[in-house]
Parts: sequence; structure tokens; C-alpha cells
Amino acid sequence: MVSDGSVIGWVHGVPVTSAALDAYIVDLAAGPVGTRLGITGEPDVRADLGRSKAAGLRAWGVKALLADTVLRVEAARLGVADLSSPADWLVRLEATGELVDQMPTEVEMRAYYLANIHRFRLSEARRVRHVLVGDRESAEQMRKLALDGAALAQLATGSSLDRGSRNRGGDLGWVERGHLAGPLEEAIFEADLNRVIGPVASGFGWHLVLVEAVRQSRTRSFHECREQIQVELAEHHRHRSWLTWLDQRMAEAVRVPEGVEHPLFRGLPGSPHRH
Repeated sequence: MVSDGSVIGWVHGVPVTSAALDAYIVDLAAGPVGTRLGITGEPDVRADLGRSKAAGLRAWGVKALLADTVLRVEAARLGVADLSSPADWLVRLEATGELVDQMPTEVEMRAYYLANIHRFRLSEARRVRHVLVGDRESAEQMRKLALDGAALAQLATGSSLDRGSRNRGGDLGWVERGHLAGPLEEAIFEADLNRVIGPVASGFGWHLVLVEAVRQSRTRSFHECREQIQVELAEHHRHRSWLTWLDQRMAEAVRVPEGVEHPLFRGLPGSPHRH
């Protein structure tokens, strides 16, 4: 893949030399790549790798070096601060008009919904409020005071050991099956609405629990999910457009010696470099 000459390719007409490739491979060998391959940072890696593996590393190094060179040149042109951040590339390319937002069509969104319908299923859930205390006796005493949801919320604010929900009056939000374990979950999903139950033991202590609402399992309709799908597909389009732009820039910017296959695009031959 690599020419016998001193130039392995050109990026925007600027030669990339074998010496630059040697230095690049040394840097790779000194970092995580070298650690994974079990090689050192010495310039001649053949003693560490063996001849065939060293040739493979060098061929891969040609691809990586030419691609990195294109990225650095384009990043400097566009003002991209973080070369590894697709978000940075997208912002700059959209600002220059080199990428234009492509919103998904209605047909595409409906097809996406049907292909991913499992993602839009809502599990059975309960809206739960609770008080957590450290021992059963305290829970039983508190149960006498917890006559309704308002009383339970007041007790939770003043006494619950659950710091995460205490400031919300013990509100745990929507609890789906599988979120909790053992007797506490079973008690929640067997409880009647708006009736304080307990004490119920868990690994955290003893609970008094009130179920305030029930949500049956169901699949959300397309119209309920439409906005979410539109956002997800639009973001997918942005990333796909960026990758297409990058491929085009690589193909346009990189040239290799005549008779050598293009290292970044299989089947694309090299061409003589012309000023």
C-alpha cells in the first residue's frame, strides 16, 4: 500500500512523508495502541512485532496519519476546537452552511415508529408516596397518624429517613415493576388507591406507603411519540450528513502515488500528484 518513495501521499497538495509516518508510528507505539499490541516506542518496531505485523501496523498507520492530517486541516479552517467531538464539527459546519438540516419525513417517522415500537411501550406503574423509618415499632406508631395522603406527606417531610424524597413529602414519583425488590414492590402493586399501607420491610428500613395513581401498561401512539421521533431522526440525519461530508473531504483532499490503492477508499486508485 505504501510507495517506496519518501512521500506516502498528499493532503490538499501538501506531501506527507515516510519520515512523518515513522514518527507517527513511534507516537502510536508509545501510547495505548502500543500497550495493546505489546510494542515499544522504538522507531524500528519490527523486532517487537515481527515482519508481517509491523507491515500491517504501517499500512494502518498510513490510513490513520492521512485521515488525521485531513481532520487537523479542516478543523483549523472551520475553527473546530475538539476534533473528537461530532457536536463541535456539526455546529461549525452548519454555521458555514456546509451542512444543512434535513428534517425527517412523515413516512420516515412512521416507519421508525413501527420498527422501534417496543421502545414506546409504557410499563405498568404506580405513583407512590412513602415514609421510611428505622424500626417497625416507630412505623406502627406513625401508621396511627397517617390517616390520608396529606398526613403521610407531612410525616415524610418531618421524619422520613429517605433524604431523596423527604423534601417532596415522600413522593417517589412513578414506580414501575422491577424498579424495587421484594415485599415492598409487591405491596405497592397490590395496594388499593389512596389507602395507607404498612409497615412494609425493605433493606432500607420500614415503610408506610400510599399509592396515589395507577398507570396501566400500554403502547404510546405515534402522535404521542412524534416529537421525540422527529428529534431522534433529525439528530441521526445530522451525524450521517457529517460522516458523508467527511468521506467527501477525505476523497477530495487525499492523493497517493500512482498505482497505489487509496488507503481510505478501497477501489479508488492513487493518481500522480500535480501542482
